Amino acid sequence: MEKLRKIVVLTVAVLTVLAISGCGVSKDEHEKIVAQLQQTKVELEQAKAKVADIEKLMELSKIDTTIMEKLRSAQQKAADLSEKVKSLTIENTQLKEELAKVKAVKKE
Repeated sequence: MEKLRKIVVLTVAVLTVLAISGCGVSKDEHEKIVAQLQQTKVELEQAKAKVADIEKLMELSKIDTTIMEKLRSAQQKAADLSEKVKSLTIENTQLKEELAKVKAVKKE
């Protein structure tokens, strides 16, 4: 029994040593994976930079859109005020004519 236990323990120990030493990744494969990882990091940084540029452009586009909306609104207000000025000018002319008629009637 003791002999069997020694054999089992020795077998487990040998298999453990073989498993630990034989499960490694080759140096070439490791270097290849590290190089791929570095390339992926570079590509990620480039993608982040592109996203940042796109976000800036989108923000500028929003600003441009806001400015254009304000400009359109101001143009509409200017057109409305111009129409009001025309209307008031006509009304003022009519009132001046009526005032002149009233003054003429009072002088008679």
